[in-house]
Amino acid sequence: MTQRETYLSEDTIAALSTPTGGAVAIVRMSGPSAFQIHRQVLGAGEKATLPHPTLLRRLILGAIYSETGEQLDQALWAAFACPESYTGEDLIEYHIHGNPWIAQRLLETLSTWGARQALPGEFSFRAVRNGKMSLFQAQAVADLITATNDAAVSIALEKITGAQSQIISDLGKGLREIATLSEVGIDFADQDVEEVSLPRLKNRLQPTIQRLEELCQTYSRGMQLQEGIRVALVGLPNAGKSSFFNALLGADRSIVSELPGTTRDTIREKLTLRGKKSSLTLRLEDTAGLRTTQDTIEKLGIKRTLDSAENSDLILWMIDPNSVSIDSPGDAMKQILSDSQIRKVIAILTKIDTTPSPVLQAARDAISRLGIVALAEISSLTGAGIDDAAQKISEFCEKSLERKPGELILTRLEHSKAAQETLSHLKRALLVPEIDLFASDLRQALNALAPLIGDTLPDDILGKIFSNFCIGK
Repeated sequence: MTQRETYLSEDTIAALSTPTGGAVAIVRMSGPSAFQIHRQVLGAGEKATLPHPTLLRRLILGAIYSETGEQLDQALWAAFACPESYTGEDLIEYHIHGNPWIAQRLLETLSTWGARQALPGEFSFRAVRNGKMSLFQAQAVADLITATNDAAVSIALEKITGAQSQIISDLGKGLREIATLSEVGIDFADQDVEEVSLPRLKNRLQPTIQRLEELCQTYSRGMQLQEGIRVALVGLPNAGKSSFFNALLGADRSIVSELPGTTRDTIREKLTLRGKKSSLTLRLEDTAGLRTTQDTIEKLGIKRTLDSAENSDLILWMIDPNSVSIDSPGDAMKQILSDSQIRKVIAILTKIDTTPSPVLQAARDAISRLGIVALAEISSLTGAGIDDAAQKISEFCEKSLERKPGELILTRLEHSKAAQETLSHLKRALLVPEIDLFASDLRQALNALAPLIGDTLPDDILGKIFSNFCIGK
């Protein structure tokens, strides 16, 4: 990034906002010279005068030209005048045919006439800078673009449209009011003013602390909604883990072999399933088979299997009833099936197409005695039971992801850290004996909460946040 190309510049910027190669691509331009450059693009024959009201906020069909006068495309364009635009600046969108060459030539033309290539997230940065949306809402735009299931889309939209943003705004506003009163209280410390007394201010702080405690507890669910529920497939070698893993994905992602120890490392893939109420995202982990071995590499793989099970949200215990005694699962499986983890285990009986009925019934009886939450029976070879197993997985996950309508859920690590750090400062403020120390803790709390409420953030931190956005947004 050059000295001129910074997020705080007043340049006119342009970027491709959609992929090329489809029927239509969109190029966006924003800034003080956007309308002037646009008149150049329309060519000498056009008399469009912006910001004329009849030409604003509507799609207009016309030819667009390069800096050399050659026609680039017959395109649709839309103009939005400051401040009624996404960025709060004069803004033009070109809806061109999806040919990559046309998009590249248009961007080169805009650059020739003074519009530089936008930095990642710079359009959204300008929207925040110009008061068109909060930082919380802008980050939700990025979440919406990357959402892979219904719940993640719903939460992102609630943040963008303001339903959840208002909760954050109210939280910040309430904390600022108490902080202001504490500063006043310092000036009146030698007088008996009840409104700004330390006991009164500490009492007013309690609801804010309670809301932050509730907010901090939502992050693990938020990660499951946004990034996916972590699901570990575990079991003995040749239990059918990799076959089921591939069957769920509909692709040969894991190597399947009759040789024990084929899977020696954890293989990860994402999958979106359609549940009864909504879709949900799974982060599947196919793990190494659990057995006693002297192979150093395989031992490392088994260690990772145990770690994967411990850190997972759901364990799929893959069982070949023809070759294992469920009542004696082995030391490693006993560790996985401990009291602390049994509530997140679904048993999957595999290879049912080759399992005699008495053996299958004995396996069912043994599993029922363990208190496992659900049982599915499958054959990855014939496909029998795969849909039923997927449905049981969806039902388990949907229960863990249930949320109240409008409930604010944190989905970003920096937001979770901000809430936790803020909470730490506020709890410390409740213990201090002097109002000046109380005020100091509240100032630190407000600084810690900045990534959530969006103010008091240094420019370099804002730039870092938006650099993770896609170009054109």
